[in-house]
Amino acid sequence: MKPLAIRAFRAFNLATLSVAALLIPRGQRTEWLKEWRAESWHVRQACGAEDAILWQAEREVADFCFGAFQDAVCLRRDLRSALPPRQPLSSAARCLLFLAGIAAAAGCLLMFLPGARIAAQPSPYRDAHRLMLITRSGLSGTGYPTIRAEQFRAWREKKQKLFSDFAFYQPVIRSVALSPHRSIELSVAQSSGNLFDLLGLPIQLLNPDRILKDDLPKLVITDEAWQKYFGKGQKVSGATILVGNSRAEIFGVIPADQWRLPGRVDAWLLEPDANVAAIPAEARGFLVGHLEPSPAHNHLSDRWEMSVAVGPDDTDYLTCNSLSSRASGTFNIFLFTVILAFLALPATTSLPLGEYAAAHHKLSRDKQFRRWAFLAAKFALILPIVYFASIDLAHLSASMSPENSDYIQIVASFSICLFALRWTLRDQRKRCPVCLGKLTNPARVGQPSRTFLAWNGTELICVGGHGLLHVPEMPTSWFSTQRWLYLDSSWDVLFSEANLATPGTS
Repeated sequence: MKPLAIRAFRAFNLATLSVAALLIPRGQRTEWLKEWRAESWHVRQACGAEDAILWQAEREVADFCFGAFQDAVCLRRDLRSALPPRQPLSSAARCLLFLAGIAAAAGCLLMFLPGARIAAQPSPYRDAHRLMLITRSGLSGTGYPTIRAEQFRAWREKKQKLFSDFAFYQPVIRSVALSPHRSIELSVAQSSGNLFDLLGLPIQLLNPDRILKDDLPKLVITDEAWQKYFGKGQKVSGATILVGNSRAEIFGVIPADQWRLPGRVDAWLLEPDANVAAIPAEARGFLVGHLEPSPAHNHLSDRWEMSVAVGPDDTDYLTCNSLSSRASGTFNIFLFTVILAFLALPATTSLPLGEYAAAHHKLSRDKQFRRWAFLAAKFALILPIVYFASIDLAHLSASMSPENSDYIQIVASFSICLFALRWTLRDQRKRCPVCLGKLTNPARVGQPSRTFLAWNGTELICVGGHGLLHVPEMPTSWFSTQRWLYLDSSWDVLFSEANLATPGTS
């Protein structure tokens, strides 16, 4: 009987070879393990250590067994190098994950850009379709105040059937005294007292139980300015504060993203109705009017013109813009440009995906459905990418005017959508209809001089052995578009090595 030590050494060597065999592709694992065991036996025979323990011989056999790991690594490297390089979007799942990642990144960027986040949110105003921003004609898109305070007071006092109420505000830079020895400069909108009631914006009261003084203006602050300058939680609510040359009560705060009207504002100084004359008559600001609910006004669009007589020989021409149109403008631009891109697509690229031979044994109904579902999924992921990315580009700068942002969104949305649709069709044409993998190994076939006798163009192959794609160099009457050729089972032997080396096999 052989000594126990000899059997222990042989068991250790066999275990080492078995572990190294796990690195070999499954289809070749058994043959390689047999080869290694036979070669280890020859090594032991050459060293004369068949029935006795020779430490030099056992070291030689152990070195050979550990060298099997190098053989396995070299084999896998050679098999991978024999395959064409895998493209980043070669797999259908990888392609969809890539598009979903772009959409998620554009959506996250939208949340970090204040202007983009506000533009994508619905209107916070109550009855926004009846709220009109009134400006002088020709200056409605400039963002400059155009209405005088005396005009606001005259129109508000005049009884009419078109508007039920008006609100006025004038953004100015005012000094706000935080303490007797400290003051800051804020953009304060001196406003009529009904501004927030007309817009329907709720104000978070700092001290709901406090009795307000009717004769003092009320100061409403954005939550950002409150936390930055006043300090969250400080006991200043209810106290009077000096704004410019007048005192005002700190009334409440509102989120900064609730303000969608022209002008960057940090605080609002709401003048009481009895003191609305405190706004200088020649002060120019912005006017918001609320349409009188009436069936006669339902035919009015989101933007319309009107004229107002201001004297015997003087007439003002005004433009009225609905606040609902400002809130839904980004989505309307997106819909318009997407429709325009789909209409322009046939003029910029070929729509057919090619000719595919009828081979039911190769392409079942499930695979046909998966192919068209993959195309639909790419179209579906492109839409949020276009929407989010166009808004991000249009609102990268916080100082950009709304009109310039709209122009940028129109150009960006149309361009991104058109090029994305063209890429989607080109990507679909270069995929195998069976496995949806990208076709590789382009090869030139034929001669240009024999175009009318035999086909001339580029041939691509599916690495899974499902078929060949023939793309003509010059479309002719008998070969006008690319054609797919299915390969039968007799070709499988040529792709066996490629299938063994496919990542994911073990």
